[in-house]
Amino acid sequence: MPAGTDKRPSPEELLRRVQAEERRQRRGRLKVFLGYASRVGKSFRMLDEGRRRKERGEDVLVAAIQQPLTPDLEALLRKLECIPTFTEAHGGRQYEVLDVAAIFRRHPQVCLVDELAHDNPPGSRNPKRWRDVEDILEQGIAVITAVNLQHIEEQQDAVERITGKRARQTKSSWWMPRSTI
Repeated sequence: MPAGTDKRPSPEELLRRVQAEERRQRRGRLKVFLGYASRVGKSFRMLDEGRRRKERGEDVLVAAIQQPLTPDLEALLRKLECIPTFTEAHGGRQYEVLDVAAIFRRHPQVCLVDELAHDNPPGSRNPKRWRDVEDILEQGIAVITAVNLQHIEEQQDAVERITGKRARQTKSSWWMPRSTI
């Protein structure tokens, strides 16, 4: 075989591939409940999925849930362990912030996080809740979350044409790693 035509990967490339696969295997899995608008049942489905997983023996923790709660959501929530969000004021606005440090300390198998497109206050560890979710996934914790189509940046124009409303908090869909969905 002529020099330079060897198609085998170098030892460095093999090591890079193995390390990438190990990172992928350690990363938590992501499940997203997507709805077109508020009050279509995403939070109920998310909590019900958490309840089913708990009944199958998985360690499930609720880290954020949309308020106000309906009676059916309250009933599901009573069956699950919760780490409450904390409220932080900035610039005359109240923010509900995930207690990411408490989630890391508790380290459940599955973490339920509602309102994926939620903003964090300026100066937070991450500017957006979806970045907090990325950090949770990197810790090997599976995340089940919910988001409205109206909050996905790339869909805002279409949703506004249909509903006449534009969402204030948004997130880009580019971050959703296809391998984790």
